Amino acid sequence: MSKFLEIPSCATTPMCLHRETLFYILDGFIQEAKQNICSSEYPPGDLKGQETKLIQLLIDKSNQTLRMYGSAQELLENINIFKDFPANHKFFGAAEEPYQTRPTIFKSLKDEEYIAKQDLFVILQNMILSVSREWPIELVHLFAYYLKAREENVEKCVEFVKFDKKFIDSMKNRLTEAMGTSQHSPAKHQQLVKEFSKLNLSQIIAKFEHLIPSKLNPDQHQRLQVFLGRFFNSMPLRNRNDGMLMSYLFASLIIESLETVVDENLEMFSPRHQDSKQPVTVRVFEDGDQQFLMKTSLKSVVLETITMEQFLDNYGITNNIEFIRYPITRVKHRATPIQGPSGSFYILAIDFFFELMRELIFDKKYFQKLKPADLPEFLQNNFNESGKIFFPINSLYFIETGTLLPFWIDEKSKNVQAKEVRNAKKDGFTVQNLKNELVRLGLTTTFPDIQDYAEGVYLAADKNKKEKFLRTCDLFDAIEHCQLICILERSLNLRKFVHNQKGCHRVYGFVCGFCLLEKLQTLAIQDSEGPSGIH
Repeated sequence: MSKFLEIPSCATTPMCLHRETLFYILDGFIQEAKQNICSSEYPPGDLKGQETKLIQLLIDKSNQTLRMYGSAQELLENINIFKDFPANHKFFGAAEEPYQTRPTIFKSLKDEEYIAKQDLFVILQNMILSVSREWPIELVHLFAYYLKAREENVEKCVEFVKFDKKFIDSMKNRLTEAMGTSQHSPAKHQQLVKEFSKLNLSQIIAKFEHLIPSKLNPDQHQRLQVFLGRFFNSMPLRNRNDGMLMSYLFASLIIESLETVVDENLEMFSPRHQDSKQPVTVRVFEDGDQQFLMKTSLKSVVLETITMEQFLDNYGITNNIEFIRYPITRVKHRATPIQGPSGSFYILAIDFFFELMRELIFDKKYFQKLKPADLPEFLQNNFNESGKIFFPINSLYFIETGTLLPFWIDEKSKNVQAKEVRNAKKDGFTVQNLKNELVRLGLTTTFPDIQDYAEGVYLAADKNKKEKFLRTCDLFDAIEHCQLICILERSLNLRKFVHNQKGCHRVYGFVCGFCLLEKLQTLAIQDSEGPSGIH
């Protein structure tokens, strides 16, 4: 059972992990991590067991731009958490890759197990590939393309079904049975023998592509062309068409077997019909002690939420709704994307804010370039004016990933050459080292008070460090949080936004006045009620 949740070795590719890494790092670092490495330098063979080696290669080839992400193992662990979510190939634009995400099992509020419908297609891929340890790479991709074509029926459908182990076993048994009984008639076989004997490579590739129920996109076509062409050219000239026919016959029978399983279980592999006996599934997002639901919107950059308590007050308990607990997951530099009702992907507004600030701090380096006199205007123009997306409202909300915000900065400041953060020493760095680096980067000019926050930030960085000594990645964190505090202290709207979106505790060394006020009010209420809680 659990083996179908794991991605088989033959489905893992270095191209996919490389792509996921590019989505994880800052936008401004992508070019260095992309152009300085070619596919011939990838670890040979299947990627499984060589992931850290690939990440180290990317770090080594990045011209020092990935120092803020720590060790290769640390970066890989963060990417693995960041990348695992239903329909992730849509987010990463990895249609030409096999499925390479681990299906997630969710718990309902009734403590029953559920799985996203998209992840059932991943399980089917893993079932097929578990039949043999050695699969030709062209067939691994072909099977994935078939399943992704069928998945298009639920690509904008955020629905879950019970993760019934008996059903998964029966699906595997039915797949095995279908593979054992599927065969071409003698007449069909002879027809294909005659047809293939007259085809050239392009025509043979077209035959394979016609096994897929929808047209392949250009990337899928190119990938399949390369793999089938390589297989074709690896055979002796006289055997090529016969060899391609054998591969085609086998592939068509496997796809026919997959089709049988999907078509016999359409309720599991397609959007829920109104007359379905399956319950309506609704995600209850969980972030710490907060539970909330995403409001439906056909297409919007911003999606509002409603708390679970508000939902129950408004609609009561309905028997035909199953609430699926959906934990918000995030790692050091990115939050895991979540598919919205329209099929687009979102993250919480507070995560969007921190990711954006990291871009401005370490990619654009705006706060090293701005003059103190220009800072108020920069904050006013880019954060405080109406129409921006960081609202000081009390409820949590989501922002669509990839939302572009135009940031105004005068050309003179924009063209200032900013310094890079230096490496920490092997035995770490001190508070004074941090203060010195703030001066060297020119940040004490932009923020004259920034050194006042260095000690509190340093203590938090030291508390959160992953190794014995503070490293260069910790120095990046400290410099980032010192700037964050300075920015928040200069913008009432942003302070309200960060507080209302429950992000205060995520800023090292930040003392939130709104949090203090709330604590004082709570203490005052407790004092007024007395020890027994009675007025």
